Amino acid sequence: MSFKHSFIIGVTRLRKEPGSVASFDLSGQLSDLKLSSSYVEEVELIEVDGIAESVHGGILVTGRIMTTWKGECRRCLGLASGIMEIPVRELYERVESGADVFSEGDTYTYSGDVIDLSEMVKDQVLLDLPLAPLCTEECKGLCASCGAELNTGLCGCDNQPIDLRWGALDVLTDEDR
Repeated sequence: MSFKHSFIIGVTRLRKEPGSVASFDLSGQLSDLKLSSSYVEEVELIEVDGIAESVHGGILVTGRIMTTWKGECRRCLGLASGIMEIPVRELYERVESGADVFSEGDTYTYSGDVIDLSEMVKDQVLLDLPLAPLCTEECKGLCASCGAELNTGLCGCDNQPIDLRWGALDVLTDEDR
């Protein structure tokens, strides 16, 4: 199954009929969707659905992006994962064929009779990936002394916090007090 042109929508009718609307339901895969410790696997399916509407100034794309992500839990270093459902609303401005496709504004550009949503999908997924993922909100993490995973049980360490500034007083025993 090839996903080379997975996120392309045709806009010929939309360009010719101002105010017209077309719905789309696309799915495909993208690479290089990684952030510090979370990512979307290259084999993971990304679904995009919504509508494209001819508006003054271009084509307005409204919809949602859905996929799953994985990562390393910031507390226990185990596997963290989740489902992403990202609402999108982006304006695509038309540029003439052969013209510079770069846009300095807050919009995406297209030329011809198709819009490639790949760049927008990639941007939105990267913005929505968690910077410091958690496997669960209740994750207890690792023991700071021995490194045991506290989600599976207690480690047996003396978990009293040690303040190194008072370390010189540790030589005193209960008898000396």
